[in-house]
Amino acid sequence: PAAALREIQARYGALPSGEPERTPASAETSLPGFRYRELSGDVAQTQVGMAWRTVPTLHADTPALDVLAIVLGTGRASRLYRAVRERKLAATVGAFNYTPTELGVFGVESEGAPDTAAQAARALWAQVAALREHGVADVEIERAQRIIESRVIRRLEDMEGQATYLAEWEALGGWTLGDDYFDRLMAVTPDDVARVARHYLDPTQASVLVYRPDGVEGMAADTDAMRAWLDGGGVPGHAAATPPATASAARRTAAATFEREEAGVRVYRTPRGVPVLVRRKPGSPMVHISAQALGGAVHEPESHAGLTTLMARTALKGTASRSAQQIAEAGELLGGSVGASVAGEAFGWSISVPARRFSEALELLADVVQDPVFPDDALETERSTALAEVRALRDDMYRYPMRLASRVAFAGHPYGVPASGTEESLARLTLDDVRAWHADAVRRAPSVIGIVGDADPDDLAQHAARAFASLELTPERAVAVPTWPGAVQVAAETREKAQTALLMLFQGPSRRDDDRFAAGLIATVASGLGGRFFDELRERQSLAYTVHAFSSVHRMAGSFGAYIATSPDREEVARAGLLAEFEKLRQEPVSEDELARAKVYALGTHAIRLQRGSAVLGDMLDAWLNGSLPELEEFEARVRAVTREQMLGVARRCFDPMRRVEGVVRGGGARQPQG
Repeated sequence: PAAALREIQARYGALPSGEPERTPASAETSLPGFRYRELSGDVAQTQVGMAWRTVPTLHADTPALDVLAIVLGTGRASRLYRAVRERKLAATVGAFNYTPTELGVFGVESEGAPDTAAQAARALWAQVAALREHGVADVEIERAQRIIESRVIRRLEDMEGQATYLAEWEALGGWTLGDDYFDRLMAVTPDDVARVARHYLDPTQASVLVYRPDGVEGMAADTDAMRAWLDGGGVPGHAAATPPATASAARRTAAATFEREEAGVRVYRTPRGVPVLVRRKPGSPMVHISAQALGGAVHEPESHAGLTTLMARTALKGTASRSAQQIAEAGELLGGSVGASVAGEAFGWSISVPARRFSEALELLADVVQDPVFPDDALETERSTALAEVRALRDDMYRYPMRLASRVAFAGHPYGVPASGTEESLARLTLDDVRAWHADAVRRAPSVIGIVGDADPDDLAQHAARAFASLELTPERAVAVPTWPGAVQVAAETREKAQTALLMLFQGPSRRDDDRFAAGLIATVASGLGGRFFDELRERQSLAYTVHAFSSVHRMAGSFGAYIATSPDREEVARAGLLAEFEKLRQEPVSEDELARAKVYALGTHAIRLQRGSAVLGDMLDAWLNGSLPELEEFEARVRAVTREQMLGVARRCFDPMRRVEGVVRGGGARQPQG
C-alpha cells in the first residue's frame, strides 16, 4: 500500500481537490400512466420490454427491488424463465432494477420469434401481476440472496473488481456504503418484496415497448388494445418451489489414484482412467468445477450440426433423480448454476459456488453430466431456443460477418460449420440422435474433470472420482487439417442497416504452433486505442466507427482477422485501408517500442485474468486438452521470447492479400426504426 500511495502521489498529487458539478435531470413528479409504442426494423426477432419508474440506489426500497428482479428474472429457476422461456414463448427473458443516481427503472423483457411475441408479452405481464397479488415464498428469497452473495464474491475475486466496487460506492457517498447495502440485501424479507411490487409495479403506470421485424403485423392497434390484451391473460396462481432431490447413492466406491504433480496441478485418475486435475488457489472463497470432453461439434456430420449444443443444453432439463426445476433450484440455492458450454472442438458443463458448498455442487454437476434423461418436451424447448438464436445471429453486426467469413475460410471442414447449428440441421435432430450422442460423446470420451479452489487437493479429487465414476476415458479422434482458400473469397449480404461491417480473415498459426504468440502480439500492436489500425483508420482517416484485429486458433488451424464498421458509402475505402495496414506489417518489422508495449500488455492482462479462479480453471483444462500442463508456467517466457523478426515472418507468411477471406454485411443506409 505504501508503494502504491507513493505512485499515486507522484502522478496525481498536483491535481487540486474539487466537488463535482451536477446537472440534475428534470424532476419526474407526474405519473406517466400506461404507455405503449411499437417500432419495426431490419431485425429477425421481436423484443418486448415493460418498465416502471422506481427509486435511486440509496433509497430504502432499492434492496427489495433488486431482490425482486432476481426472483423474477435471474436463473433457470426464476419465474420468468419458467413461464416464458420454458414454454417456448421467447429465447431470452429477464428482469432488472436499474438505479443511477436520481431515479430508477424496473423492467422485464423478452426476445424471441415474432409469432410467439404476443404470448410472451402476456406472460411477462401475468408474472408481474401474480407477484403483486400472491407475493413470494421464503425459498425464492433465499435463492435470490444466495445468488447475490455469489455475485459479490465473484466481483471481489480480482483487484479490478475490488477497485471498481470501492470507487462506485465512494462516488455515491462513501466506500463503506457497499457493505451496508449488502447487509440490507441479505435482510430483505418476502413481505418487503411483496410490498415494493405492489407499490411500484402498478399496471396503470407501465411503459410497454415492442420492437419487431419489418413486415410483421403489429401486436396491438393502440394503447387501449394493448392493455386489454395484456390483462386478458389473467393472473396465474403461485408456482411453488419443488422439494430438493437427493442424489443417487450409486457410484460411491470409486477412488482417485494420484499420478503426478506438474506446473502446480495435481493429476489424479478415476478407476476408469478419467483424469482429475486439481489446482489449489490459496485464499479463494469460490470453488470452480468443470467436466469437459474433446470432440463434440467437430465430429458432427454437417447434416446434424448443433447436435452437441442441443445435447448439452437438454442435459440440464432432467436426470434420473432430478427434474429440470430441481436442477435449476439446487444450483441457484448453492449460489451458482450448472452451465453448458460448446466450442468447436470441446464441450462440457461447469459450476462455481462458495467453497463451503463444494460437495453438493459436485454431486449436482455429476448428475447432469452422467445421468440426463432428455425429456421430449425439453428437447423441443431447447430446439426452439436454438433456432431463435440462429435467426437472431443475423442481427449481430460482429458475429454474423465472422460466421460468413468462417464458412468460406473452412469450407468443407468442420471448422466451417457453426457449433450452434443451422435452421435446417436443428430441425432434423431427433431425441434418439441426442441420446445416442450423449452415450457416444460423453459417457465414453476423451474427457477430464477440473477443480480449482482453496481446499485439500486429495480430498477434492476423491470426491470427484466418486461422483464421476460412470465416465470412461477413450482416445481422442483425429481431425483433418483444413485447406485455406488459394484465392480471394467474399461472402456478403445486404441489410437495412446504418453501417457496413467488414471482417477480413487471413490464415494464421494453429493452437499447437509456437508462432501463435507472435500472432497475438501482432494483434495487440494493431488493436486498441493506441494501436496502428485504430490510429490510422479511425483517428486519421475517420473511416471507422470501430476497428480492431485478433488472432484465433483451432487445434489444427488458425486465422488472423480484422474487423471494421464503417459508413456504407466508404466500404471500398475502408477495405483499402485495412489492406494497406496489413501490407505495412509485411514490409517492415514493428518498432522496438511497439513490441515492448505489446509484451507488457499481454503479460499484464494475462496476470489480471488469473486472479479469477474460473480463468485458472479454463487455462488448466485448455492446456490439458490442447497442449500440455507445462504451458501454464511457460506463458511469460514464450511472450518475452517473441522477436520483431518472428512477427515479420508471421506477417509475410500469413497476410497474403490474394488469399484473404471476407465476411461482409452491407448497410443499406442510415435507416431508423419505424414506429
